[in-house]
Amino acid sequence: MLPNIIFIGFMGSGKSSVGRHVAGMTGHRFLDTDDLVSQKAKQDIPSIFAAHGEEYFRDLETGCLKDLVGICGVVLATGGGLILREENRALLKKIGVTVWLDAEPDVIFERVSRNSRRPLLATENPRETFDRLRQARLPTYEAASDFRVDSTGLTHAQAAKCAIEGIRRTLNSRPRG
Repeated sequence: MLPNIIFIGFMGSGKSSVGRHVAGMTGHRFLDTDDLVSQKAKQDIPSIFAAHGEEYFRDLETGCLKDLVGICGVVLATGGGLILREENRALLKKIGVTVWLDAEPDVIFERVSRNSRRPLLATENPRETFDRLRQARLPTYEAASDFRVDSTGLTHAQAAKCAIEGIRRTLNSRPRG
């Protein structure tokens, strides 16, 4: 059986869509930290940001990760900023194998532009905000992941297959013991 599989990456990179495909292919249960946070707070993400701010939202994310340590058989899609906290990055390592799902910036921006419920992009210049946030997070995504899947031009099913192949390679390259 494969270990827990965690998808990290910028908003709009396809973590939830690809994660659902991977769950279907592996028999793991699919979870999304945004859904877990919403359930815990009994509010949707934009409402949490509006009422309590980003720090409160990030605290809820950390709590959800802590709840997942020791749970098996999970594919987890994370929010794009979850990796910003060092504590969260350490928790991800305890939970499973971390896949950085990425794509060309124009592809991701086009995807996120279709969704008006992105609190971090509710700015005067969403593209500038997008570029700044994404660029600032790239080194952290790289450091927090076991490997990267570039989904530019791939279907969700193709990206899922690449992720599973990458997980198998990662597991085979780890020292046993």
